[in-house]
Amino acid sequence: AESTIPLVAKKGRAMRLGERAVGHKDPGSESSWMLMNIFLEEMKKIE
Repeated sequence: AESTIPLVAKKGRAMRLGERAVGHKDPGSESSWMLMNIFLEEMKKIE
């Protein structure tokens, strides 16, 4: 998610912002990271 901060969006809603989107995290990337992190933490509890 952090790696998306310097990127210019080429698809999706942020595409219309162009260079103005630089400096902001991609919300889809952030939410995916959060879901995967929670999933991995729960899997660790099972083992």
